[in-house]
Amino acid sequence: MTNLILLTLLLLTITLSLGGGLYETLVIYPNWKKDVHPSTLLAKLHSSGQMLAGTKFWPLVSPAQVLLSVANITMAYLHDGPARCVWLTAAVIIFISRVITFSYFIPVMLRYIMKPEHVEPNRLRSIVKWWVGLSPLRLLPEAAAWGLCIYAIAIMI
Repeated sequence: MTNLILLTLLLLTITLSLGGGLYETLVIYPNWKKDVHPSTLLAKLHSSGQMLAGTKFWPLVSPAQVLLSVANITMAYLHDGPARCVWLTAAVIIFISRVITFSYFIPVMLRYIMKPEHVEPNRLRSIVKWWVGLSPLRLLPEAAAWGLCIYAIAIMI
């Protein structure tokens, strides 16, 4: 029963992350990624909702996802049932996704995008272009992990 609860909690955080990521990609990013300039970027981040998501939503979802992925990796590794490989794969995908997020996306957002006044305009445009271009790609492995979690739950039930 503990295994099913942990896996379900991981699935919940993946669902939140996927929903938040899709919303950002489709609704929020288009409002601030164009005409990037240090003097206007902060205002665009505020008006688009990016600043609110970055301070209220992601600081709750991302750390929870890291902790749950580690717990799920451990439990899946110790599990002897037929869902072991699928469950372990989903948990590892999420863990790797979070490592990438914490090592690139969050530092770049905090260091450059949320402090644009310290960055030369051309460099800022380049940083934002790369960040906004790469960020939606994180949804692909998360979607795969989401499907694997659903499959693992179906096998466990």
